[in-house]
Amino acid sequence: MSAHGCNVIIRKIGADYLALPENFRIHDLEKFNLNRFRFRGALSTASIDDFTRYSKDLADEGTRCFIDADNMRAVSVLNLGTIDEPGHADNTATLKLKKTAPFSALLSVNGERNSQKSLAEWIEDWADYLVGFDANGDTIQATKAAAAVRKITIEANQTADFEDNDFSGKRSLMESVEAKTKDIMPVEFEFK
Repeated sequence: MSAHGCNVIIRKIGADYLALPENFRIHDLEKFNLNRFRFRGALSTASIDDFTRYSKDLADEGTRCFIDADNMRAVSVLNLGTIDEPGHADNTATLKLKKTAPFSALLSVNGERNSQKSLAEWIEDWADYLVGFDANGDTIQATKAAAAVRKITIEANQTADFEDNDFSGKRSLMESVEAKTKDIMPVEFEFK
């Protein structure tokens, strides 16, 4: 009996459960059939093209794609179905991207404290993958940005004012820090 046939019977009965003797077991007869009763598969790939092709070709109503950006992973459930007609959710496509050497290098410096020299060297090492931008949004070549980072001068000034009266007192402290370079200072980078 097909899944559709079972659904027709279940709807006629009007119940989701049925009492059966305890010693009976359900046997799946699909393995004795020439073909499967319904299509299902599990593609697992690192190729974006293969993932999208498989997902588009087999997409059905209620298909969903779940993306895990932190782990560079996506899963399309192609027969998830809808709320009214849920599917079996066993036809999936999984994409797991591999970290390239440049991306791993980016992750290794992201959020880390770097010395001026080590940051400039990192920018030079990965210049083929970096584009710098100045405060106006204009592009700066990565090699020029690295040179600007090497030549940064940091000036710190501190001013303190104190005033004491018989019944009052006032203190103020002002600090200013400024980073300067003779070259155009990069304010952000894009990693390609």
